[in-house]
Amino acid sequence: MNFQLNYHHLRYFLAVATEGGITSASERLHISPPTLSAQIRELEGYLETALFLREGRSMVLTDAGRVVKQYARRIFDLGDEMVEVVRRGSTVAGPQSVHVGIVDSVPKLLASSILIRTWVTHPEVKVIMREGLPGELFPALASHQLDVVIANEPAPSSFKTLLFSKRAGRFGVRFVASPALKKSYRRKSGLTGFPVLLPTLESPLRRELDRWWDETGVKPMIRAEFDDAAAMWELAASGAGAAPVIEPVLKDVAERYGLVALPLTTGIYEELFVVTAERQFAHDGLRAIVKHASLSANK
Repeated sequence: MNFQLNYHHLRYFLAVATEGGITSASERLHISPPTLSAQIRELEGYLETALFLREGRSMVLTDAGRVVKQYARRIFDLGDEMVEVVRRGSTVAGPQSVHVGIVDSVPKLLASSILIRTWVTHPEVKVIMREGLPGELFPALASHQLDVVIANEPAPSSFKTLLFSKRAGRFGVRFVASPALKKSYRRKSGLTGFPVLLPTLESPLRRELDRWWDETGVKPMIRAEFDDAAAMWELAASGAGAAPVIEPVLKDVAERYGLVALPLTTGIYEELFVVTAERQFAHDGLRAIVKHASLSANK
């Protein structure tokens, strides 16, 4: 048989494997069912093994089919990576560009320290920053639109493209307030009835704070919720409420916004994760950012 393995055959196979049937896959690919069936038979003939078991209208993968499906996904992921790298203009000879995603709730002061450390050792690196929610950044990372995401939670396991989440640090959490507001704080009542500014419910830190308050019976006065930590601290500086801050940036936040720490121990911790996608090629700039994220987190 004069046959060469190519993208078309693998894409047809992967569509059937994903949809679970010829009819639905043919509608997705906009080709006729007989044509699609013929392509699958050609692939099976070339590999000299059955890839599917026909059960009524459903197509169930054989053991060999499951292996081919894993390889097919890796092949298409690598192809997507190649297209993104070329379209973004990354070349070995030119400046190294790293597309970095920062989850909104990660303090930008912490992200800045990571980049500053990177430029000390790799001044040639150009960084393209993108801020957003985890639901926006993780899919972009999986499709190689981003090279790395710095987040306060690991990537969910639901992504088809494998994402690697490395915990870079675990930090204690304090509450800060304007000097005027701190004067009204009473140790005996703690944060019960005290005005606070908090991350939104999507934030892992917010979930930990809610759990802590539920367990201890504390009922703060929640005045506002934020996706962005910097905006939260800006409002805290006006005296609107106390806001949580992780210890590595406590000093910088206090100096920049004129905030002071409340005499309160939370027992709450915030984690930092460096999330990357499986890549065939990774240049020094990307590796440096991943390295310094861990160094900055554990500083």
